[in-house]
Amino acid sequence: MSILAQTGSFWEPVPFSIPLLLVMAAFCLLLTIIYVVWMVIQPEEPDHSTTELVDRATRQDREEAELITRRLDADSGRADASEPELR
Repeated sequence: MSILAQTGSFWEPVPFSIPLLLVMAAFCLLLTIIYVVWMVIQPEEPDHSTTELVDRATRQDREEAELITRRLDADSGRADASEPELR
């Protein structure tokens, strides 16, 4: 005799249980409270300006792009390749 024959069908739903429902509701409430507290204690946006960082990064990107363009020009013979950084 199989276990399924003793307990019923595999697809038979779990019987409703008030204590189980209360435990799940308490767990959801606890997670919600933890999430709200975590959101409250998160730091705000930085007070200092990030313009300097953005400008520095933009400048570095432009310098790298110019160097790559000069290297490509030197490789194709459109520019002088005697500069050390172009080799």
